[in-house]
Amino acid sequence: MLACALFVVVVAGTGVPSDAQAAQPAGDAGPLRDARSQTAPDLLARARVELSAAPAGNLAAEKQALAKAETWLRQALAQQPHDYLALLELGEVLVRQGRAGEALPTLEGACALARGPNEVFPCSLRLAAARAHAGQFAQALAEYDRHLEISDPRTLPAVHAKAAELLMALGRLGEAQARFEKAIGLLDQGQYRFESQRALALYGLAMAQDRAGRGRDARQTTWRALVVDPGLALLAAASDPYSGAALVPAEDVHYATGLALAIQGEGAAAMRAFKRFVAAAPDSRWRKQAEGHLLELAAAGTEEPPQPPRHASVVAAATVRADGPLPAPLIDAAWRSRPRLLEPCMGMVPDSAPATLRLSLSLTIDGRGALRRVALDLGPDVGFGVSPGWRGFETCVLRRVKSGLRIVRPARQAVTSARLELVLAIRGQGAAP
Repeated sequence: MLACALFVVVVAGTGVPSDAQAAQPAGDAGPLRDARSQTAPDLLARARVELSAAPAGNLAAEKQALAKAETWLRQALAQQPHDYLALLELGEVLVRQGRAGEALPTLEGACALARGPNEVFPCSLRLAAARAHAGQFAQALAEYDRHLEISDPRTLPAVHAKAAELLMALGRLGEAQARFEKAIGLLDQGQYRFESQRALALYGLAMAQDRAGRGRDARQTTWRALVVDPGLALLAAASDPYSGAALVPAEDVHYATGLALAIQGEGAAAMRAFKRFVAAAPDSRWRKQAEGHLLELAAAGTEEPPQPPRHASVVAAATVRADGPLPAPLIDAAWRSRPRLLEPCMGMVPDSAPATLRLSLSLTIDGRGALRRVALDLGPDVGFGVSPGWRGFETCVLRRVKSGLRIVRPARQAVTSARLELVLAIRGQGAAP
């Protein structure tokens, strides 16, 4: 089989492989050799230092730190496969890289080794969050409910709020409202008074009420959230799907933002928020409610300001690495033979995209030239995993590449690893200068 990767602009080290050797950043073999001479506790400590040293807000630095931390943690586990802390930290690193599905068996292994409340509590919560990120809402809900049975009082409000988000995602609005109210009631007590958690729980309750047809109650609840978060800073933080403030599912942040902006009289901005929700979750059970808000805003005379048309296109492509019998020119030829392969996806590039976008598309191609695996990495310009506004673009790219790219092979051959880098230029509406 053939493994290759597709980039938009040259990005060193994008796409983090699953084994320790591949996770080592390119051109940085020295630390990997050094890791083999260290003990497992030393490697775990080094991974933690790597993560804590990454500058806040620097996505490229954080990405590199996560890749290096994964290397140290895998080396530690090679020495001590049943190390609870190393498994727990590796699972967290994988989730932060947008690899929640891959993190699940690692976290399950850690939780099986957990002993005592100081290990059981954090592992249970991280496993529940990973299941939610992986789209396993029912399983994540069961894990949060299991945590309630373990009963760490300090985490009860957050657990009830997260369980409520999952219940809402599953369409169980009555139960979701009750759990949000339970979380808010606990947070209103002095012992649990955390204003940021309270505001996010109120935003969640407002969405549940709105979707249940309780518009007046939803507006009152949104006002209560805005007392704590008048500038919507908490919702801005929640737009990172792998932050502690992220909502589940991640695209709900747009819905909550639309409700808040509408209450504040920002009709045009509210319309944009609801449109982002619909674009990010076209199959959501709550799409009809979002479209209802768009109709109400339009009927009230809200208009979005005219913006120039947006255009995105792939302007360059080249295979920069091919390890194995399949030559790079053959991969380049396959790409050039389909110049409009990604054209249907270009209109799905979000407004937040920079003028030049970097991405990596990893491929696994079998001996017949058919794709067996496709994975997208949007690179440091977007962050880790895929944020809500990018999901439509991601789905389109993966579907088009998997169904439309074919490598014509002269004969059945062994595995070849390759990386194809692209440059995507974006002009017009929403493009950064």
